[in-house]
Parts: sequence; C-alpha cells; structure tokens
Amino acid sequence: MMKRSLLFTALVLTFACKGEMTSTSTSTSATTETTPPTTTVPTTTAAGPCGTTTTSGGESKIPAVAISGNMPLSVPVPAQINSPEQVRPDFDWYSWEEFIALNWPASTTGRGNADQPGNASAFLKAPNGTPTVWGTYKANWELFNQGDARPTPFDSYDVHIPAQCSAGKPGEKRLVMSSKGNTVLNDGVQAFSFPLVDASRNYIFYEVRYGRDAYDFMRGTDADPKSWLYLAKNLSPPKQQTMPSTTATPAHVGAIMLKAAWRDMSSVPAADQSRYYVVPAEVYDPGTKQCSMKSVGLVGFHVVQKLQGFGEWIWSSFEQVDNLSTPQRPGMLPACTDTNCSQAHGFSNRPKSLALEPDPTKRVPVNAARLNPIPTTPKGASTLDVNATFQKALAGTPWAFYELVITQWPTSDKGFKPPEDRGTYPCASGIPFPQDGAVNVALETYFQSPNDANGAGGNSCMRCHYNAAITDFSWGLNRRPH
Repeated sequence: MMKRSLLFTALVLTFACKGEMTSTSTSTSATTETTPPTTTVPTTTAAGPCGTTTTSGGESKIPAVAISGNMPLSVPVPAQINSPEQVRPDFDWYSWEEFIALNWPASTTGRGNADQPGNASAFLKAPNGTPTVWGTYKANWELFNQGDARPTPFDSYDVHIPAQCSAGKPGEKRLVMSSKGNTVLNDGVQAFSFPLVDASRNYIFYEVRYGRDAYDFMRGTDADPKSWLYLAKNLSPPKQQTMPSTTATPAHVGAIMLKAAWRDMSSVPAADQSRYYVVPAEVYDPGTKQCSMKSVGLVGFHVVQKLQGFGEWIWSSFEQVDNLSTPQRPGMLPACTDTNCSQAHGFSNRPKSLALEPDPTKRVPVNAARLNPIPTTPKGASTLDVNATFQKALAGTPWAFYELVITQWPTSDKGFKPPEDRGTYPCASGIPFPQDGAVNVALETYFQSPNDANGAGGNSCMRCHYNAAITDFSWGLNRRPH
C-alpha cells in the first residue's frame, strides 16, 4: 500500500464517514450501480502547495447513484487517499447528490422541506416546474431588504415584497435581479460586474437564497438583538463568523447558500423546453422598471454547503448543457468567433455599462466559450464520467440536461486565517482543490481567465470568497447588512 501523505492523513480524519454515504433515510431510495473504474497512474510523489506532498495513483471509483431527497451528510472517500484528483469522483458524487436533494419536489409544509424524500418516483416523475426544495429557501431580499422590519422566521412567507414586484403573491418566485454586481436590489458579488445578454438579446437573471441554518444564523434570535447580523452595527468591529456545519452524527443539515441563473424562455423552441427546469417568475423589466410574469429556465446553479471538517465549505457548480453553442446545437450564448474570445478571455461583446439597456434592439449578445474545461481526470471516473452516470440515471427528467462543471473543496482543515489576520490564499484557506479555474460560464462569464478575474479576487469560488472569509465566506453577509 502506498504511503499516505501527511496532508491527506489530515484530510481523511476530517470526514464524518469513510467509504459510505450517511443519509437521514436510505430505505426507499433508488440506487443505480456503477462499475468502479480504477486509476493506474504510476506511483510518483510530488511537492504540493504550502509545503505538502501528494502521491499519485490510488483507486478512483464513482459511488452508486442514490435518487434521494435527503441531503448527503458526508463524502464517501476511500480509506487510502493519495491525492485530491484521486477522490474527485467522490466529491463530484456528493455534488450531484446534493443537486438532486435540493431540486427535489418541495413539501407544502414549511420551507426547505422535501416531499416524500425516500420515494424516488416523487422526483423522477415530478412534472416540470414542480416547486423545488431550494426554491422555497429564503431569498436574500427577504433577509436584507426588509427595511426597519425584522425579517420573518424561515418558514414564513409573510414578508415585505419589493416595490417593483408588489403585485405578486407570497411564495411566487421573484427574480428582480439583473446582474449579480449591480442589481435593483444591490444583491450581488464581484464576479458579476456586468449583465449577460443571451442570443435572443434577453438578460440573464440571478437570485441568491439561503437554507435554514444560514438564514437563522444571520437573522439571529428574537431575544438577542446583538445577534441580528443583517444589521451592520452587529458586525462592527469585525470578528470571525462561523455558521453551523452539516454533521453525520447526529444527522443534521447545516448552512447552505446558493445562487441561480435564469433565462427568458420565450425564444427557446418548444421542442427544447423540456431540456430546462422551467417556472413562472416575476422578472424585473428595465424598460418599465416593474416586474412582469415570465417563463424562465434554470441555466446556472452554484451551491455551497458547510460540512463538518470543511470549514471553508464544499463548492459545487452546475450548468444547463445548452448554455454554449456548438456546431450541432445553437445555445443560450453564441460561440466565440475569434481566438481572443475562445482562448484568452472566454467571452466577447461584454456590455460596456453596468446599467441595463431598456431597448432590447440595442443589446448585443455575448459570445462565450468554456475557458476552463470540465475535468477529464481521473481516467474513467472524471467529472465528465460522473456527469454521464447521473444523467443516465435521471433520463426522462429535465435534470438529465444539467452538468456539473466543477466541485471545489478544502483539502486541509488546518491553518485557516482570514485576510484580516494576514492570511493568504491558498494556504490559509484550506488548500483548495482545484486552486483556480473553478468557474461557471452562466454565472461568471467575464471572470474565466486569471487576468480578467484579478480584480474579483481570482477565477475560482474559494479564491473569490476567501476575501469574505471573516463573514464565513459569505459575500451576502459581508456586503448586504444595513
């Protein structure tokens, strides 16, 4: 047996469970078996960042697919870990299982609860547009845009609706955001400094939502006004914030934060509608400066969950498979027509202004390419292979037309320091894998290259969010309190 590196000796000890999935319910979940491929890379030892070493080789396998509405509580890593690349399929499996659980049909009781989580048919046979678990999470405006009113408890839909969408009904989706860096609700992060215009000259719209533990942590308790972190005064002077973690024992789903991107479906051919998760939504119109009801399709999905032993969270990013145009199929974004777009930046025709253009005829579609390929390693158990495995299991549902583009995670639980304490990425941020190039084309179109992303902190989830490490990697908590 190969000698385990010191880094991954520490890594193995951080997992709640080795070699098996822990779930709150497994008795009635559908499981699809996969043949475990193995990696046969010759054994070599290489120096890594921050004084660590890794050994190549080791077995890589794709865990069996579980169609379950229960959130995964741990990562099923093998007993022998030699490198982060070796266990990439285990983390990609975790990302997909999380994606399934979050997109499970929502219960009509409370918010953030799954309907029949142990019944695979509830997911596989759900009509397109069925409300999802994450779709009932609290939107960021429900926490940070309530003025002098105290945000309502997590399960409540009794909230002050933004003026632009005040004609809407409680519980309806409201996408009043136009870009994540400059929105009517000012709800964004640096990675979305400009709007994104699709092939039909429509804007892509975004939203941010929080799961129960993250929301309750920022909302605080009624009895302690100093715990109300949506108020800026309670974050001054700055101190390290730490949200609750997901644990396998006892079984508990901790803090989850997510971001989603949506496209206007009016120009999508009827034959392709089934390739998207489609819902009605009130969308902000820059011409009328009011919201109107539209049919929108999910095109991008970031989710980050805090897991025991992963203080810097686990980051997962998905896209709809038709986001980029190919010779076989026109996509949401036209293909690049020059090498500067396809090889240097990953985009062209970026809007010149942060302001939304109210006249669609004056908008220019953004050309795009994927500058950071979906991982093709380890051989036989790469992210592409994991995608194919899950897409086959989800055949017949809109979810079969989504793909994981990257999972990023901290490989060490030691040495964390926020930038305010003179910490530097990656060594003080859990030594992430991969360190860079973890980018979603629908959500971070203009920050695919290191040069373009320099002003945003870097072209990966963890590098960018490390600049908000003191607020537990949450840009919302870092920038939105009033």
